[in-house]
Amino acid sequence: MAEAAGGFYTLARWQVRPGNEEAFREAWHAMGDAFAVAVPDARSEGTLIQSLTEPTTFYSFGPWESLQQIERVRADPAAQEKMKAAMALCTEATPGAYRIVGRVVAEGDRWSSGRYRQESGQL
Repeated sequence: MAEAAGGFYTLARWQVRPGNEEAFREAWHAMGDAFAVAVPDARSEGTLIQSLTEPTTFYSFGPWESLQQIERVRADPAAQEKMKAAMALCTEATPGAYRIVGRVVAEGDRWSSGRYRQESGQL
């Protein structure tokens, strides 16, 4: 996964109406395409995951270099249209913007954790 240089992520929980799972996946990809057009200078990626036990529950997340990039994509009319199309397939959708505040890293049989320093983007 791409590292968020600024420590910012978007995360959304999507509760899709039963029977609309494939349409939702297509709408989510179209939303990602609109995000890429809205913020062409962004180095980011998005990930969509689906629950193994609740197939109508999805989460999407992705790193961003700056909060301003997130704000630009959220203000873009075409991106808003695609987001509304994805949300229309859901009974509930909760998108949000987040920042990294901690991390745990596994190195072989050793785990380490640390506080994330926002100004440096490092642990």
